Amino acid sequence: MARNREFYKGRRKRRNWALIPFAAVLGLLGLLVVLFYSMQKYAVISKQGVEMVLTGTTAEDGSFVDLAEQPRSFAPVDVDVIIDPPDYSRYTPVAGRDAKPVRAIYIEAANVNTDYLMEMAARLSSGNALMLEMKPREGALVWESQAELAVKYGLYYQSALSTDMPALIQSVKDYASEHDKEIYLVAQISCCIDSLLPVRTTSYTLRTEAGWDYRDDKGTYLDPYSVDIRNYIAELCRELYAMGFDEVALADVIHPSPEDNTTGFLYTAEMSTQPSPITAVCGFAVYLADQLADEEGLLSIYLDTPRSLVGADEATGQDGVLFSKLYDRLYYRTDRWTYTYNLQDMEPTIVLGNLTDRLVPVVINYLPENSSWVYIEQLAD
Repeated sequence: MARNREFYKGRRKRRNWALIPFAAVLGLLGLLVVLFYSMQKYAVISKQGVEMVLTGTTAEDGSFVDLAEQPRSFAPVDVDVIIDPPDYSRYTPVAGRDAKPVRAIYIEAANVNTDYLMEMAARLSSGNALMLEMKPREGALVWESQAELAVKYGLYYQSALSTDMPALIQSVKDYASEHDKEIYLVAQISCCIDSLLPVRTTSYTLRTEAGWDYRDDKGTYLDPYSVDIRNYIAELCRELYAMGFDEVALADVIHPSPEDNTTGFLYTAEMSTQPSPITAVCGFAVYLADQLADEEGLLSIYLDTPRSLVGADEATGQDGVLFSKLYDRLYYRTDRWTYTYNLQDMEPTIVLGNLTDRLVPVVINYLPENSSWVYIEQLAD
């Protein structure tokens, strides 16, 4: 017969003895970490090596060491940090292969309106393009831009024309289609000369060492180093492409060059290299070309001096060799007598596309006998 148990004998818990050595190892590691960081102040580093010397003990040479009263001193070390300026020769040619002939009538900003554009479109016979000045040196935009700086500082004059500018550009395209004509549209904008923005804010102006905004007979200059200005121009270009322009030409990507060569400049950006016209202007040009590389339309730029046709112009900062690698066309103000020599200067540089369609002469009151040109009509006073 089974015996009845009056009390239930509880189940004995099983002890996990493996946790004890694990906890001991973990504690030992923690102690070693604390000792490592706390003993660093007693390390004495010399040419012979590293030794641990505690306060109140003697070093290897037998001298008494009291680290609390004798702080360690180190011999001064002269360190020169040298940052080389950008090497613009490393860029390979990527632009200009698709540049077709452009024979354009130039229309300044004051004449950009419906009647005049239609009149010029009807006049195109030997020409195939219109070049519209959409941002003059005075700074006021011809269209109602939504670029950040344009909205913030009111850089366009609101009117029926500026509001309807996209529709006007489309109407030129429609006119060409209806009359079986080819009308190629180029938008020109002034980049580093702008007399309106410095009136609204002084944050982006190129200044003299005396602190004055720098201006000459062309207008007031903006700082080419300013990232805000670079992004502003990039925003304007994107809007012009979206509006229907086939090409955007950047004018006045230039650094001022005072005749006395003694004027120093203050820039709005902090730089790690010595500022110069070349790094300012070439940096501006490289930045814009990179930002707009994904646009389908052509991107072009103006050159302003004979020196810039053959290399870097240390006065203006322009470099035709670099620009020809990154921009589809180089526009150059010239005349019938010197254009032949201009072509000779640029011939070794232009490796993609047709030379006469990439170095485009901008001329007054005559038509060159070549495949590309920009015609400016000036009436005698």
